[in-house]
Amino acid sequence: MLRQRIITGVILVAVLLAAVLLLGNVAFTWVALAVFTIGAWEWSRLAGIGQAAMRLAFAGVFAGLGVFVALRAGPEARMLLVGIGAAWWVVVLGLLAVYHRGVGQRPGWHSLLTVAAFVTLLPAWLAVAGLHAVGWQWILFLVGIVAVADTGAYFSGRAFGKHKLAPELSPGKTREGVLGGLVGVALWALFGAWWLNLEPGIWVYFIGLCLVVALISVAGDLFESLIKREAGAKDSGRILPGHGGILDRIDSLTAAAPVFTIGLHWI
Repeated sequence: MLRQRIITGVILVAVLLAAVLLLGNVAFTWVALAVFTIGAWEWSRLAGIGQAAMRLAFAGVFAGLGVFVALRAGPEARMLLVGIGAAWWVVVLGLLAVYHRGVGQRPGWHSLLTVAAFVTLLPAWLAVAGLHAVGWQWILFLVGIVAVADTGAYFSGRAFGKHKLAPELSPGKTREGVLGGLVGVALWALFGAWWLNLEPGIWVYFIGLCLVVALISVAGDLFESLIKREAGAKDSGRILPGHGGILDRIDSLTAAAPVFTIGLHWI
């Protein structure tokens, strides 16, 4: 299992680097839409849509909206959608704070998840495509924030973790782990401010933004854990051997990308 996970992970990194570095922005945008459409397909099952035809229709609607936005929406409309996506994660933080097991049995839960798929995935796709249009460095830096936060939290949690962050959702996550991840992200942000050639006057803001994005990425992970727990699923899918589904790999990114993009827009 570990060997399979490592092999799949290496392939994923290679595919990501190839897409980011070799594709033009138009091609990258369409490839990213395809990836997020697979995520929508997986989401439909977690939202309680059982029939394959209905799940295909769900993914088709998502892809159709993506195509419409890509071809017809101007920069201001796209940024508005990304802003809605960033605001959605404030709502998610509230949901995580009051979560208790069994909420998925309440009336309207599946309807909420159906709407949430579009509010989560569509803005995230637009944010990723927009960052790639600015420069490949921005995509890799954002992925680095998520990776550093996750890796730092893992090792810090193993070494110092005592207080559970969200025991009902992710028993392995600890507050000490999150703090360790934030330390790592702060160092990554310092490197990024230099690498991305930012003006010294905005370094403090940029580092603060990266820390916020790191925290939101944790919320993305926890929110998918919430959805899977209520759906009684271990993984979002089985398309990636040893890793589960697409959503299992982009859950943190779906939260981080819109917030990072809006934060950069404010600069």
